[in-house]
Amino acid sequence: MAGMLVISLSALANEEKVITSGDVTITQDETRVDVSILNTQENTYTLYIYNPNGELVFKERLGNETSLGKRFDFDSALKGNYKFTFVTGNGERTSYTVRTGLKY
Repeated sequence: MAGMLVISLSALANEEKVITSGDVTITQDETRVDVSILNTQENTYTLYIYNPNGELVFKERLGNETSLGKRFDFDSALKGNYKFTFVTGNGERTSYTVRTGLKY
């Protein structure tokens, strides 16, 4: 079942949304997105973020440590759906859509 993961979405009482799938957790509010990975297999992860126009706006190797994390601030970003794509060193790819941003 490589490369295919089930995504669950739930809202918390404090208006944050949480997306969890496999080892990846994405927590978001209106303009902040936190990414964390419980990397028990010690895969090397690279994160790509695409803006609502499909343009690559972020690319970074997150590493291969057991616990990986990154925070993104979208308060000056175009409002819309951003695609977060995680790619492991062995080529497994998983994408998530996150609606965020304030700027029109």
